[in-house]
Amino acid sequence: MNSMRKLLLMNTAAGIIFNYINLFINLFIWEKGQSIADVAWYNLVQFLFWGAAFVWGVKLLNSYSLRFVFLASAIFAAITFGVVSVLHIEPKFLYLALLALPVGITNGLNSCAQNLGVSLFGKSDDFAAYFSTSNIIGQVIQIVNPIVFAIVIQTIGYTGSFAVMLGFVGVMVACAFFIPNATLASQQTKSVASYAISNVFFTPTLRWMIPSIIAAGFFMQFQGLFSLIFTFSVTENKLIIAILQITYTVCTILAMVLYRRLRNEGRFHNSFWLMLGMIMASIGFGIALYPKAPILILSNILTTVGMFFFMTIWNARQFIAINHLDAAAKSRILVWRELLLVIARIAVLAPVLAIKDFASWPFRLLMLFCFIVALTIPYLSKKGTEEVRPRN
Repeated sequence: MNSMRKLLLMNTAAGIIFNYINLFINLFIWEKGQSIADVAWYNLVQFLFWGAAFVWGVKLLNSYSLRFVFLASAIFAAITFGVVSVLHIEPKFLYLALLALPVGITNGLNSCAQNLGVSLFGKSDDFAAYFSTSNIIGQVIQIVNPIVFAIVIQTIGYTGSFAVMLGFVGVMVACAFFIPNATLASQQTKSVASYAISNVFFTPTLRWMIPSIIAAGFFMQFQGLFSLIFTFSVTENKLIIAILQITYTVCTILAMVLYRRLRNEGRFHNSFWLMLGMIMASIGFGIALYPKAPILILSNILTTVGMFFFMTIWNARQFIAINHLDAAAKSRILVWRELLLVIARIAVLAPVLAIKDFASWPFRLLMLFCFIVALTIPYLSKKGTEEVRPRN
């Protein structure tokens, strides 16, 4: 089994856990008060610790291996399920922050190990195949996970499902031992100045990656948060929520089959698929201004399919763009990439704290902003992913 396949194995194990956290922990919070602000606050704190943990993960890789970072991520996943099982304190904002802390750390460490692992082990020809396969695995998880755990929760409650998830954390630990003991110790530059943003994005092409990453962060966070809240607002029945999640996934799989077939025939360039994805997402954002249940479901279908095209093309382009650089330069770019995504996500979540319902002006203005941003991503992605050469 080569290194990229081992990363996919690890990605699968972690994906089961993170899919559960993303859907059912957010639903767990929503059910306590049906407050958009509560869900936004939890996610905002999560991303603060996500960004910090990503940087910490890079520092760990100076002394330890990818395997160690994945194991650390698994430990914090176990802490997450322990905290949500036993911690019940007031005020609510403190409780949500304490719950978000280990979630953010486990996500940040896993994201660090995955991204640096892909950049270290992958070659230009590998990236599109890797992210496409990763998306397929993700779609399978998104079909199976929601319905299985909806049944588990209805049968033995949230606390019982948290205990079941600890078993999957054990699987994640086992998978970590298949990961090569790769490290950045021999390649990292110790100077803090080398992490200055002007030194990291040192060519005009690389500098175009900055607005591309920020725009992507806005889009990813708005779609990710409100696709959940739209679903939760349609029904409180966990099985129906699971069925809706599966519906979105099946639509994405159909889009993926179409994409692969036409791409293999060479009929459309990747730029076409990225633009199509952003147009679909923008339409989805627009129709959500009329928040009726069928409209919200259609909105989620459009934005989820759009997200598939976006994640497949945008991610592959970014890794191809930095593939010519040495490992130290790649790691610095990926640190800033993650931090810029986190900053953009937080910038979306902060105004959401003031949103009470989907008819409010803050929601409409945020929706309009993300609509415009989504349409700029194809242009920014093209400008920021031209071939990059190492600096002499």
